[in-house]
Amino acid sequence: MKLAISILIVLAFKGTSQIMWQVKKDTVVKWYLLENDEFSETQLNENKWQYGLPWSNFIVNQDLYFSKDNVIQNDGIIDFIAKKETKKFKTYDGEIDKKYLEKTGKNVIDNFYEVDYTAGLITSKRSFRYGYFEIRCKANSEKGIWPAFWLFGGTPNEEIDFFEGKGELANQIHLDVHCPNGCDNFKHGFLNLKKGWGEWIKANNNLSDDWNIISGEWQPNYIKFYLNGNPIGIIEREFKTYQQLYLNTSVAKDKQPFHPGPDRTTRWPNSFLVDYVRIWSMKDTINSYRNNYTPFENTSNTVKNSNLYDVDPIVKSNYMYNKKLLNIELGTVTLLKIKKNKFSLSFVGKKLGEIKIELYNMMNQKISNFTLNNVEYYILDLSNFNSGSYKLKIQLANQFLIQEVDIYNTEK
Repeated sequence: MKLAISILIVLAFKGTSQIMWQVKKDTVVKWYLLENDEFSETQLNENKWQYGLPWSNFIVNQDLYFSKDNVIQNDGIIDFIAKKETKKFKTYDGEIDKKYLEKTGKNVIDNFYEVDYTAGLITSKRSFRYGYFEIRCKANSEKGIWPAFWLFGGTPNEEIDFFEGKGELANQIHLDVHCPNGCDNFKHGFLNLKKGWGEWIKANNNLSDDWNIISGEWQPNYIKFYLNGNPIGIIEREFKTYQQLYLNTSVAKDKQPFHPGPDRTTRWPNSFLVDYVRIWSMKDTINSYRNNYTPFENTSNTVKNSNLYDVDPIVKSNYMYNKKLLNIELGTVTLLKIKKNKFSLSFVGKKLGEIKIELYNMMNQKISNFTLNNVEYYILDLSNFNSGSYKLKIQLANQFLIQEVDIYNTEK
């Protein structure tokens, strides 16, 4: 009988809570988890990702190949590794431009082509259109190394670069977009000349020193860019194509985009580390995503002393930063189910202030309340409560966040 009652209780639940609130000065926007990977397994989930680029893993003008061997997943982290190594890889018909071979004097011999560098890259198998895209990562400070977190829509050429880095610019983050007809109608600088949209944004510390959260909000008529909950840019433009998500490290080259390349001071191999990827939707996905969501727990490698992120932006580009549209942003609060009737609460943003938390039972009776100060990550342990649905209420920055959470406790 006890087993039957337990099953009925589980069936009555609405599913795990996978919510992010985007907190603004005048309102709160609620997002639902659409797709995520916490990289908590021992190998890449190939139902969600493929190794390398969909069209070719050769980047010939950088003397580089994206190799499966350069993507390592372990203990809650995925590691994208750049190596300096002379190595041959098999090519396929039409994969390497003959004009490039004629220009450089290089050759494809017995269907193999030689490169000087290898790097790691993964591509999402799913394509997205609109949403909130978020990673937590640790860059590196090696000269010529080029990590990135981006979306690409194929043809026509639409691309959204939420993050590009360079090792020698470890205290900066590059934002960029690419459009079919160019994104070059933006006025900038003393002479108010037109230029392409994109800029380096300076931070108060190096992004290679610790973990940081980089995110972007893609809506039908704009894209906003964030560093650790702080808005750092907006482009008011429509991007129409569905786009796949890419995570990678790469190696720049002199006289190529993102020059300079590495030099004798660059240490090999080197890493771009990612703790998680989360994609959020404004449509309620709690029930539809329930069977695809895997509870997890962060490890000491990724969360230390409840700190989630390290740096703050200090310089914002005037033509990329619309104060009216961006100064209302205060940060985000994320609620995710982890193991053993526990929930993780993440607070991203320096302007959220004191956090008051209350828990109500099904009779709307307050059964717990407490206050958090200066905390970025907190584990909400509800394992001592009876099975059932509860209402979680969070008050911060003059806003109220409310969500139902479920507990299944066989001992209660």
